Amino acid sequence: MQLVTTTAQKEALQLRPFTPADVTDYFELVQNNDIAASAGFTPVNELMAAQYLLSRQLNQPQVFALVLVATGKVIGSVGLYERMNHRGEPAPQQMDLGYMLNEAYWRRGYMSAAVQLIKRYAFQTLTLRRLTASCLAPNVASRLILEHAGFQQYDQVTHPQYAQFGAGQTELFFECLPNKGDD
Repeated sequence: MQLVTTTAQKEALQLRPFTPADVTDYFELVQNNDIAASAGFTPVNELMAAQYLLSRQLNQPQVFALVLVATGKVIGSVGLYERMNHRGEPAPQQMDLGYMLNEAYWRRGYMSAAVQLIKRYAFQTLTLRRLTASCLAPNVASRLILEHAGFQQYDQVTHPQYAQFGAGQTELFFECLPNKGDD
């Protein structure tokens, strides 16, 4: 599988499976407090903890390293995760989109390009009929990435103060359906 795209600034990006050798770059992602808070996990402080988290990503077939082709550096993660229906069962032909980007690479169009690429992969290769994603309301950059990729907000929930993720914050829920040319 070859998932390569180019940003508006003509920089080549690749989505490829993670490997154990990516641990140093992955550690840069998962130790960042801002990234962790937005993605809903606790940041790690040790390389060994990052190795454990990365080992879990290695078992996710639709989770990819976002790589700057010119340097080979892993600057983020983009993945499709199993979506559950209201009965707690896997929702057929639907997946949740999740992503994170190294803070040093924010505001350069990398994630917008990567989301467009994974969206094409989801609808054309996996023949999904629905992609969903969410972000916390204060995360305007993530909301704009989703909207730019054709996602539309369909719901929002304000989490209680005692919630593990987004305590007291509003989470926005988005969906994207295939265009006629996508399938």
